[in-house]
Amino acid sequence: MTNFRRIPGTDDNGKIDEDNLRSWMKEVQTLCVHHWRAEIGDHKIGEILSSGPVGQDGVWPCEEVRKVLEDLGTPEVAKGLGIGVYNSRGVHSRSPGGDQERVLAEKYRKWARQLAFEYPYVANAVESIAHKYDREAVWHDSEDAVGRRLGR
Repeated sequence: MTNFRRIPGTDDNGKIDEDNLRSWMKEVQTLCVHHWRAEIGDHKIGEILSSGPVGQDGVWPCEEVRKVLEDLGTPEVAKGLGIGVYNSRGVHSRSPGGDQERVLAEKYRKWARQLAFEYPYVANAVESIAHKYDREAVWHDSEDAVGRRLGR
């Protein structure tokens, strides 16, 4: 997974070819099923696709990735998408509470709303990312409250 420098199907100009991406995803899913690795394969596909750009309309993921996900996505691909987004945040500094996570949750929730009618699978996957950040915000709020009570 870490050897991917760009979304499969991307040309030298950075344009993602939907048909090439679709072919790649079908082939990978077929091979993973054949080798009894469907679940982890789908997770990794989602992680790879999580690095896709924002679309022409300002909504993430881009249109080509959305279309392929809508056709070939599974619950495990959606989980992988969330894992990839979460891990892409990397190391970051914290301010007290969960405000940073609330901002991220709202960003993903807004995109999910924009995707809901045309791309319901993708919208659900993106909404799941927002929910994860909501839960993390509550956790950070709680941790900070406990720390204050304990004098940390």
